[in-house]
Amino acid sequence: MERKTTLFEYVYGDLVREITGGALRPGDTLPSMGELGKRYRVGARTVRDVLKALKDDGYIATEERRRATVAFRSSDDDVERAARSLLARRDELLACYRTLELVMPPLYAFAARHCRADELAALGRALERADVENRSGDWRLSRSSLVLHELLDKAGNPLFSECYAGLERASAVPALPGFADPYVRATEESDNLLGWMFASLSGDDPAEVQRRFGLLYRGTAEYVERYLDELDAAYPGTEGGGRGFSWNARTGRSYVHAQMARDLVERIAVGEFPDGSLLPSIASLAQSYGASASTVQKALGVLNAMGVASTSNGRGTQVRTSDARFDPRALADGSFRRDLQVFADALQMFCIVLPAALGTVADRIDGVAGDAERALGREAGPWAVPKALMEGFLGNVPLDPLRDVLGELNSLLLWGYFLVFFGPSGASAPVLEALGEQGLEALRSRDAVGFARAMDGYYRLMLAAVRTFLEAVGMPGTERLAEPAPDATALARVSAQRSNSSNGKGSAKT
Repeated sequence: MERKTTLFEYVYGDLVREITGGALRPGDTLPSMGELGKRYRVGARTVRDVLKALKDDGYIATEERRRATVAFRSSDDDVERAARSLLARRDELLACYRTLELVMPPLYAFAARHCRADELAALGRALERADVENRSGDWRLSRSSLVLHELLDKAGNPLFSECYAGLERASAVPALPGFADPYVRATEESDNLLGWMFASLSGDDPAEVQRRFGLLYRGTAEYVERYLDELDAAYPGTEGGGRGFSWNARTGRSYVHAQMARDLVERIAVGEFPDGSLLPSIASLAQSYGASASTVQKALGVLNAMGVASTSNGRGTQVRTSDARFDPRALADGSFRRDLQVFADALQMFCIVLPAALGTVADRIDGVAGDAERALGREAGPWAVPKALMEGFLGNVPLDPLRDVLGELNSLLLWGYFLVFFGPSGASAPVLEALGEQGLEALRSRDAVGFARAMDGYYRLMLAAVRTFLEAVGMPGTERLAEPAPDATALARVSAQRSNSSNGKGSAKT
C-alpha cells in the first residue's frame, strides 16, 4: 500500500508541475494511458487514479473516447514562479544533461546487443517517425523517449529504464509563455538527428555510439542553457541550489530482513563476529536494529541458507565462515531470490557506466586518494580496500546526478563481497584482492589511468564471478547477465582528461 501511494503522489505531482510550469499548455493533449504508464513505469490503475485526481482538481478535462486535455491556465505570477524554480536548478539541469551524455550511450549500446537485427531496424524506423512529429515541450519528445525505453528494456535489466526516466524528468524544462521553446528550436535546427544517432547502434562501435548520442545531449543542453539565460534576463537575482533529480533504486526492492542479513555478513567479514563465535541473541539484535523478532529470525534464516552461520535450538546462531556453503534451497524464498537478482542487475549496470564515470575524477585524483586513505583508516577485513577506493571515487564525482546514480547502484552491491569471497566463485577472491591493491597503489602514485583500469577490472571480474555463482546454484535468468564489451575508448578519455589537468585545464579537489 505504501508503494502504491508513493507512485500515485509522484506521478500526480510531476504532471502538476508540467501543467503549472507550462510544459503542457491549455488545450494540449496528454499522452495516452499506455504512454503515461510506460513513461512513469507504473500500472494502468495508477494512471487512472492520477487522471481522475487531475480532473477533480481542475488541471485537465476529459471526454469519453478522447484523450485528456489541459484545462489549467497559468497567471503571470505562476510564470515567474516557474521561471525562478528553473533558474534555482540551473546547475543541476545542465549536470543532468552531462550525466545523460555519460551514462546513456553505453547503456543504449549494451541494449542494442540484445536486439535482433529486425527488432533494431523496427525501433530505428519508429524513432525516425518520432523525429518529425510536431509536438510541443517535453511531451513532443515522448514518442522518441518511449522508443529508447523500449530499446533499454531489451536488455532485461529494469534499472536501465528507471534511471533514464529519472534523468529525463529532471532535465526537462517547460516552455513558459512568452519564451521560445528550447526543444522546438533544437528540433527545427537539426536534420534527422535521432535517426542518425540511432543508426550507430547497428555498428557495434561503442565509441561512435558515444559520439553521436553525446552530440544530441550536448546540443540539447546548449539550447536549454540559452533558454535559461533568457529567463535569467527576465527574472534576475534568482539564487541557485535547487534539486530535481532523485532516484531511489532500493524502493520496493529491498526487504528489511535482507538489509539486516547483508549488514550482519559485513560485520562477520570485518571480524566483529569471528568464526565460531555466537551472534547476539534475537532479542538483542531486534533491539539494536529496531526490528521485530520475526524479522531477525528471517535475517538469520538467510545467513543459514548462505552457509555463513548455523542456528541450533538452545544454543543460538554460530558463525561458520571457515566452511561456508550456500544452500541452493534458499532460492525457494522469493524475497531472497529477488534480492540476489536486484544485486546482479545493479552490478551489471555499474560495470557498464563505470568507465565513463571514472573519467570525471581524473583531474581530481588527489581528492580521490585522500578520501580513500581516510576510509582505509576506518575499515578492516577482506574488502576494506575496494570499499575505500569506492568511497574515494564517489566522493569526488563532480556531477551530483551522476554521483546519485552511482551511489544508488553501489548501495545494492553489498551481496557481491559475500558471493565472491565465500561462495562457489571464491576462486576469484585472490585476483580481486590483487586488483584492489593495484588500484590503491595507482592512487598513491597519482596514476589516474592505472586507478581506472583497476576499478574497471575489479567490477568486471566480480560480475563474471557472480554469474558463475548464480549459475552454479541454479538461479534463473543468469543468461541475461552478460558482461559489457570492454570500452577502451572510455578509459582512454581518462588519460586525456588527466593530460588536460596536467596542462592546467583541470581542477583538483583537495
